[in-house]
Amino acid sequence: MTEFPQYFGWQDNGFVAITQPKTTEILVADSWRVQNGAIWGLADHVQRFMAGIAQQNPNPALRQDITAQKLQDALQQKLTDISTVHPGVELFPRISMEAHEGSWRIVLLVRPAPEPRQTTSLWIPDYTDPRTRPTVKGPDIGLMRGLMHEAPADDVVLHDGTNVHETTTGALLVWLAPEHLVLCQATKQLASISAQRIANHARSHNIEVTTRLVTIQELASGEYPVWFSNTLHGISPVSTVGSATGETHVETHQTAAQWQAAWWGMFAV
Repeated sequence: MTEFPQYFGWQDNGFVAITQPKTTEILVADSWRVQNGAIWGLADHVQRFMAGIAQQNPNPALRQDITAQKLQDALQQKLTDISTVHPGVELFPRISMEAHEGSWRIVLLVRPAPEPRQTTSLWIPDYTDPRTRPTVKGPDIGLMRGLMHEAPADDVVLHDGTNVHETTTGALLVWLAPEHLVLCQATKQLASISAQRIANHARSHNIEVTTRLVTIQELASGEYPVWFSNTLHGISPVSTVGSATGETHVETHQTAAQWQAAWWGMFAV
């Protein structure tokens, strides 16, 4: 059995095995969960990755060499092959554009996925959002990982001193009422695939969905159920919100377990 992690580089419209890259400079990245070889909405991740490449504007020749469809087909094939060799292993692949010999190259990192986090504890730091490129996933990955590892909680809330942006690894959603879901809105924010899936599912069940600014006070009050979400952990209800002034237990949404089950069923119903 080949050990994880595994690394692959983009070559001739496919991915070939490479040694672990030495660089830590990532221009754009995206990641997701693979369950039993199944990938939910791979096209969404490829589209966000390609949009990031266009926004970061790397070597034009490199952009011409790759299309979203070519990348999606190659990812699907490679991840299917790896899942077949490792049955029962859920994967957490990451596609990235990384510095390489004075230029850029596309790298696929494949590693086992952690268990989905059933609940999430949050930490609100004294500092404001330190990201340099908050609307592009990739450039600040190392910084975000460091902040999360330093925190006495599962994840760290990124904010501007007044309003919430998101966390270092996912989106935040607030239930103002059992039938009213709020997506945290901010200009310094990554487009969230998971939050949009949840919002679309909510609307299909006649739940009101609002996108607006959410204050730190609203999030930390404990009065409203709060959900963390990303495509690795799915829906993870927030259990506590902590800061230098103390910790607050957060209200639970009565149907959270049903929503979590529906997520892992890819919102089929």
